[in-house]
Amino acid sequence: MATTTVPFTIDSVLTGMLAFPDSPDLYRIRLQPEHAGAGGPTIKYLTAPNSSKTFTGPDAHIRRLNNLAFDTVPAGDWIIGRLVAVAATATAEKGGDNAGKLELVSTETASVVVDTLNDLGLCSAEPVWCNKTVDERDCQENTTTTTRQEEEEDEEKLSVPKPTDIQCMDYPSARIIPAPPGVLVEDAQEGGEEEVVVRVTDWVPGHWAGIESDARAYQAIQSRDPGLAPRFLAHVAENNGSASSRVIGFLLERINKGGVVREAGPAELGECRAVLARLHALGFLKGNTLSRHSFLVREDGSVLIQGPFNTAAAAAAAPEDNAVGMKKAEMESLENVLAQSPSVFEDQSARMLRLVDAQRMKVLGEFERAHGFVVPFVYWQETREGGGRITVTLEQHGILAKEHEENGFRWTGEFQEQAEKRFGPSVKGI
Repeated sequence: MATTTVPFTIDSVLTGMLAFPDSPDLYRIRLQPEHAGAGGPTIKYLTAPNSSKTFTGPDAHIRRLNNLAFDTVPAGDWIIGRLVAVAATATAEKGGDNAGKLELVSTETASVVVDTLNDLGLCSAEPVWCNKTVDERDCQENTTTTTRQEEEEDEEKLSVPKPTDIQCMDYPSARIIPAPPGVLVEDAQEGGEEEVVVRVTDWVPGHWAGIESDARAYQAIQSRDPGLAPRFLAHVAENNGSASSRVIGFLLERINKGGVVREAGPAELGECRAVLARLHALGFLKGNTLSRHSFLVREDGSVLIQGPFNTAAAAAAAPEDNAVGMKKAEMESLENVLAQSPSVFEDQSARMLRLVDAQRMKVLGEFERAHGFVVPFVYWQETREGGGRITVTLEQHGILAKEHEENGFRWTGEFQEQAEKRFGPSVKGI
């Protein structure tokens, strides 16, 4: 009887480490719930031989996405799949089109996969202490992450992303998302149930430790000093409810969802000292993440502190006099931290707004549509010190794109030097 197969999409591909040839490439794939079956896992992982030396250059990730010799996988409760390269002789009769690509040769079911997940660094960020755990698939962003539109001269509208939200600053994977059903039923604030929450998730191998560390900090805050930080609302798990479920994140209360909340400054020094002292009293430090946006100032002037929290530093601060010294040093640095101008948040927001400048996105879009990709020289031009700008014309980009493709999409130092001589750096342009 033939095995039923179902379609999938690739969420991400992580390359094995160049220094460790035995470390595998890791594909994270996603099935739609209707293809996973009732309660079946929607997230699965495929491991492949290390390809860090096979694909190089800025487009290496894209080439890995196109390196699978299949577009469906077996149905069922398996979590880990093993990939091997297709031999040239195996596809000789079909012209060898799949030679060198990867095929799925075996799978591991949930009953035996936990140890394999741990070996891959895909541990679960436990313990689960909150009384709510939601599935990662119910914590997705809206279909669009854009927040404003720019009018173009030709009357077309261009949507651009919002600068980093203040509650997402120190969590690279954090997003503002619609609240999953039921999450805020018991936690609704005065004035009605919130519509959005902060999602902090990270599935990448080894990153579970940071999720677990911060969840522990929020547990202590919520039980011993509620009101010190945004409320912890729920744990987020992959394949929630299945035998292979693993915690990969959490949901936090969104403070002043209308965007009125701001970061602290010198005027809030007293309030921030009091808040930081309360955090220290719980045994935690902010550590190297201490900044103006570590403090959320609400309309009424009240101040909250937000993660990440340096629980590792606090735990390592023994004997007790070392812990006292670390807390004292952090407190003494606070005045200078609050005086920083522009702040990290302001600087990052400004840089993101430059990246999504309407004219810049229009030009990059023209390059993409005409030639299929944007050559690295373009990004080099705009990141030069002194305010670099894109000055390459569409015709010039076409020349570079053709040469880049003919060289196997490897952008070498020689290519860079030649491009600089031919098309020259400039601060004029976009």
